[in-house]
Amino acid sequence: MTWADEGGAQPVDVDPFETLAPLAAAATVRIHAAPRGYDGGEAASRPWGSGFFVAPNWVLTCAHVALRGGSGPEGRDEVGLTIRGVERPVRGRVEWARPEGNPAGGLWPAPDLALVRLLDPVPHSCVWLTERTARVFTRGEVAFFGCLRTEDGIEDISGRCTIRGELGGDGLLKLGGEDEVPEGVSGGPVVDLRRGEVIGILKARRSAGRDGGLATSIVQLRRMPLPADPQLAERDDLYQRVLGAHDRYHADRYLDVADLAEQTWTDAQSDVRAAAGRALTPGQRVELLGLLAQLPPPVSTRRLDEMITALRGRPYEGTLPAPRGWRDGLGLLYELRQGTAELELVLRYAVHAATADRPYPAEPGVEARLRDWAGAAAAGAGLSRWFRANLRLEQDARIREREARRVLAGPPAPRGTPALAEPPWEPAAAGRTAAPPGAAGPGPFPWSGPAAAGVPGGAAGGPARDTGLPDAYPAPAQQPFVLLEITPHGWERGRYDWRVCAGRATGELTSIDEDFRAPGPDEPPERLRAALAEAFRRGDEPDGPVPLHVAVPYSLLGFPVEEWRLAPGGPQLGEQRPVVVRCTDPVPEAEDSDEVRAMRLARWAKVHAGPMSADVLDCADDRPRPLPVPAVLMGRDPATVPVLCRTPVSGGEPAALHRVMASGYNVILWRRDARDRGRGCGDFHSGVDRTVSGAGHAGLLPDALWQLRAAVGGGLADADWARGLALLYADPAGPLPGTDDPLEAP
Repeated sequence: MTWADEGGAQPVDVDPFETLAPLAAAATVRIHAAPRGYDGGEAASRPWGSGFFVAPNWVLTCAHVALRGGSGPEGRDEVGLTIRGVERPVRGRVEWARPEGNPAGGLWPAPDLALVRLLDPVPHSCVWLTERTARVFTRGEVAFFGCLRTEDGIEDISGRCTIRGELGGDGLLKLGGEDEVPEGVSGGPVVDLRRGEVIGILKARRSAGRDGGLATSIVQLRRMPLPADPQLAERDDLYQRVLGAHDRYHADRYLDVADLAEQTWTDAQSDVRAAAGRALTPGQRVELLGLLAQLPPPVSTRRLDEMITALRGRPYEGTLPAPRGWRDGLGLLYELRQGTAELELVLRYAVHAATADRPYPAEPGVEARLRDWAGAAAAGAGLSRWFRANLRLEQDARIREREARRVLAGPPAPRGTPALAEPPWEPAAAGRTAAPPGAAGPGPFPWSGPAAAGVPGGAAGGPARDTGLPDAYPAPAQQPFVLLEITPHGWERGRYDWRVCAGRATGELTSIDEDFRAPGPDEPPERLRAALAEAFRRGDEPDGPVPLHVAVPYSLLGFPVEEWRLAPGGPQLGEQRPVVVRCTDPVPEAEDSDEVRAMRLARWAKVHAGPMSADVLDCADDRPRPLPVPAVLMGRDPATVPVLCRTPVSGGEPAALHRVMASGYNVILWRRDARDRGRGCGDFHSGVDRTVSGAGHAGLLPDALWQLRAAVGGGLADADWARGLALLYADPAGPLPGTDDPLEAP
């Protein structure tokens, strides 16, 4: 056959299936009910489906296969596994599955994946998982493996087909009908025969009269949840734990020359010329991945993206889950360039990984081994002395910069220790230093402390001081954010369109996902939760979650998106990160005169220069009062933040928020309908006054509100006044890109 890479033609009698099938079949298992008791002595029951080893003691399969059985002694789902070369079935425990059920029935929603950990370890082999980020991976032939129940018992089965495209935007691959995909193969591996790597998991067989089946892309594994707490070891992140073990397993197998009779995946990839025309040979690739797997993972997806962007000249903007491990980043560099240029890019990536910041310290010698490997590879490939010298200079400069950052940062502060002695939800309390319940997640209060940079006015609660800054003082630099846009169907009650985008500091948007005519918006559907989780992962840092900008029309400004939960029983969004609201219809500045426009920009600049104060407009002495007339509203001190205490239910004006927006204000605090106003409004007025003055300037108000919501979620009674508090925060000079033109996910 003829191969489509740059390696030229293979002899016509070389069939990659013959080389790769024994390796894939050896790692494929049957999944069935867990054996009773602990001796595993009885024969295996009828299989529910298939799975395959991806790392020592870890089996990947479909969620609908793994969750078919009941719970084990510890209340977690357990399965039985029949493994080649092992006489008796062994037990495994489902450590992760998504989704966790399918109450609606029918085809399980994507990604339909599960990881099973062996409870009774036995010898076995593992497949090779691709590190590439691709939509369909190949136009060539793929092979699949699994098991089939026949009249004579259970038989292993394999077949070949092609990938014809995608189904939806959830990583489902459409398989062609060149071969039958029978019942029982769900959960088995799909192997790219040209490259010699597993690219997917069989999900569904074709129905009568329909062509092909479905598989789930291996890239969807990146949707595994991030650890809730700071990562202190590889075991804290299941994704890093399993994929790191995968890469170390294959590197060890390749480097072990004691048993040359047993072929490895690296040997097979060489035999089928999987790397023909590429910068790295299969042996170099497995060595590099093995070394990368010994490092602590990247500090965050965002840091990894910044590194890749600097190297390849453009950021990752795909709708597939973004890279989150070193192997994923390496996979983004393939085929961007040719020949020597590709190798130079890969070696620079290795040096950057070896000199990156760490979530926890690397084992002694690991970084040096990776740096030495890069240097030796550059010399062995005959790269120019100029490149090798610059590679060393870049390495040394990065090491010095990392050390300088470490010294500047000082020793890490205990998690949850605030820099502020006077929390904004209660009066000043001398000597208070402990974090409030629920505030350990957000961490230190970002607007506080005597040395807080960029906070005019000093510590919270102290006297405001004149900064001397002009009205044109620039607002804080734009940071990454997540945009959630909700557009209700005025003609179809209870239906809305949504889209989720990852916003960069430049304001550019990358569409993550969107949907139309979704029910709600009382509870977010699973697809929206998945899109938000992916967008948050792309922007979050360990010490600072990316803020969420909720863009809604005026009719939905009262909807509390911050009370949504991404996981049942989990914390609310507003407890996890800053959540602010932006109005899309009407846009606050849409009908400004030149005078109002100038005043709006000046107000925005003034409140971001600080100091600022709260101005409760519609309530006094626990009683509602009329809003000031427009001329008075527009003439108020530009350093004030307007506050609305009342809603129409509690005596406020129905259009109060719109009137304030139209009067030149883009930073507004308001109180949604409160469940209980029995204590009056005094606590709310004094609490919001402390919050605004304590924040110092408007750029830190989103963080201040996040702290308050975390305190409320943690059960702190003194923060109870902040229930229902919302913040409109919209830069008049930089409206959200695309809010007037619909974006479509590619």
